[in-house]
Amino acid sequence: MITIRKASPADALGITIVNVYTWDTAYRGLVPQQVIDERIRHLQTRAAVTKETIAAQDNFLVATEDDTIIGFCMFGSARAEAYAGMGEVYALYVLEGFQGKHIGKALFLAGIKALQAMGYSSLIINCLRGNPALAFYRHMGGGADRATHG
Repeated sequence: MITIRKASPADALGITIVNVYTWDTAYRGLVPQQVIDERIRHLQTRAAVTKETIAAQDNFLVATEDDTIIGFCMFGSARAEAYAGMGEVYALYVLEGFQGKHIGKALFLAGIKALQAMGYSSLIINCLRGNPALAFYRHMGGGADRATHG
């Protein structure tokens, strides 16, 4: 059974493993392999940073199956000044073997609900050009910002 819940600092390593693995499967050929390899090599350091971020900001949700993290969503205030006053989904990743089972949708909707609880009525998502998840974001109601996607 899939469960969506708030992340705790103890989830940091699982979140980081999902992040690194999904970068390898989703972005291969879109970003230099060296960038992906560096993320893998620095997994422990990245997990420590994630642990600190969760403790300080409380802005992660995780999807679990049998208490194992299979996806996550990170959200907060929009980082780009052009989108001041909006919320942002910073990251939304689901392990490849679990995609297509509405887990990403559940995480996305839970992230939107959390952003609404924070007072945001609109949000942005930065999406790498060529990202295979672009169709998912469009299906969820997103559109391309001409200023950033030409």
